[in-house]
Amino acid sequence: MLAIERRQKIMAMLNENKSVLVPELAKLFNVTEETIRRDLEKLEKEGLLKRTYGGAVLVENYNVDIPFEFRNVTNIEGKKQIALTLIKYIEDGDTLVMDSSTSALQVAKLLKTKKKITVITNSEQIVNELKVFEDIKVISTGGTLRNRSLSLVGPIAENTLKSLNANKAIISCKGFDIEKGFTESNELEAQVKKMMIEIADQIYMIVDHTKMNKIALVNIATLDDVDFIFTDKVLPPSQENAIREKNVEIVYC
Repeated sequence: MLAIERRQKIMAMLNENKSVLVPELAKLFNVTEETIRRDLEKLEKEGLLKRTYGGAVLVENYNVDIPFEFRNVTNIEGKKQIALTLIKYIEDGDTLVMDSSTSALQVAKLLKTKKKITVITNSEQIVNELKVFEDIKVISTGGTLRNRSLSLVGPIAENTLKSLNANKAIISCKGFDIEKGFTESNELEAQVKKMMIEIADQIYMIVDHTKMNKIALVNIATLDDVDFIFTDKVLPPSQENAIREKNVEIVYC
């Protein structure tokens, strides 16, 4: 196993269990404890965890800009389940605008089942995923590449979006709170997502359970701005009622 793969699995375990122990990780991955300590040190430098005596704990800072390779393994099964449900809402001939989230990427992987789809995206990963399908037209926003997110941002991306229109926007976020709405940790990412919301007729917001009741740095939308919320765990009745009162449909996946 490559070191990056091992660190991805460590982050997936941390996101699930909130803490890990060095001896257990060494046994699980069949490496020395010193190797695991080096992995934890590198992840700590990324701001993703805090080392403790004998292990590490997850850093619950929703403004940390987590690299794509670690986000892509966080709650992957939940994201796949959401994608399997959301794809049923996509119709042949739709024009979609999709952000650079790992949740949107899971939806993109299923678009080959549809016909005559146009996809507008700032995601390098989605462009690569869809480039082989002749029945899917892909429009890249262009812009400045952010290596941590593999996304295109900045004035070029925003200006491209301003000139286009879409039936549906498929977007995720860093956090969701009933009062604050949908938030992002990075200002440049947030600006692109705001523009995507402006150009689309319907807004499909993907909010898996790891993002519920969390607030990040930058607001991107309120409940008044979205039409659907797709999530993988049932919400408490009080939250569900507050969302439905805004005429937003909750889809449990």
